[in-house]
Amino acid sequence: MIEKIKRNKTYLILAVIAVAVSAYVSRENYSALLLCNIGIYIIAVSGLDILFGYSGQISFGNAAFYCVGAYTTALLSKNAGLPALLTLLIGALSATAAGLIIAIPASKLVKHFLSFMTIAFNNVIYNLALNLPITGRSYGFSGIPKLNLFGYVLDSKQKMFVFILIMVVLMLLIKNRILDSRTGRAMIAIRDNTRAAGSCGVNVKKYKIMAFGINAFYVGFAGGLYAHLIGFISPETFKQTTSTVFMTMLLFGGMSTLVGPIIGAVILTLVQNWLQVFSIYQQLVYSVFILIILFFMPNGVMGIVGELIGKLRRPMKGKMGGGQ
Repeated sequence: MIEKIKRNKTYLILAVIAVAVSAYVSRENYSALLLCNIGIYIIAVSGLDILFGYSGQISFGNAAFYCVGAYTTALLSKNAGLPALLTLLIGALSATAAGLIIAIPASKLVKHFLSFMTIAFNNVIYNLALNLPITGRSYGFSGIPKLNLFGYVLDSKQKMFVFILIMVVLMLLIKNRILDSRTGRAMIAIRDNTRAAGSCGVNVKKYKIMAFGINAFYVGFAGGLYAHLIGFISPETFKQTTSTVFMTMLLFGGMSTLVGPIIGAVILTLVQNWLQVFSIYQQLVYSVFILIILFFMPNGVMGIVGELIGKLRRPMKGKMGGGQ
């Protein structure tokens, strides 16, 4: 019961923040664009959290799924004229298919072997986007239409933000539902002890593949949103550095939590925006963030928050025990 109350409080706080932010961005176009990017990153990093945070499979290849979702959505929207929601779904499912294909051999690998494989996969997809005529090669793919929801065109950043915000809430609810299910418990068991999980009857390979597929769906969906938001995509967006950004956001915010990916996406997107005038130092800053996390914040911001709450509760428990 207490856990349910805590969850409801979290959702209530997120809803209040979302309403306040919506009221603010209705006046400023640039702020709306920035918040759209934050929302897209939250979806992508939440997918990575399911894969890495909850099932224990590291991936530095999520930019590949981001790329597949973006280009599939863009091509279907512009060339086939399909409805926007349908193209977003197909783009996410295409990324899921790519994730399942790579997951079959990846499910047998661990640690650095798995990370090397995902990096190689990322490079393959990047080079395909860079050289295939259908993608526009290095010139990029332009003319991506605005999202059209049953005749209502999201022709402003403010309208797009409201839609992305709804998608963020929906994706977080789905994530929470998955992790509260038997599938989520199986993934956590595999992360904690693969051999023990297998000996208890958990189909390790099956759930590892499922985690890859769910992650790819989230990231592919985020890629489709990005394509419609910007109206132009190029291979440069899907280089290895994008995968590093996703991982940095997750590690900084904190894994295995609902709020961790949100914190990581918000803070690092703001930092990334601030560093645009110093673009050559962006990778240096990301590297510094990773070093800080590894040495001083192994559990991210949420880990520090949890430790502080624990320290504050101990004196309170002592007083209550003493009073009895």
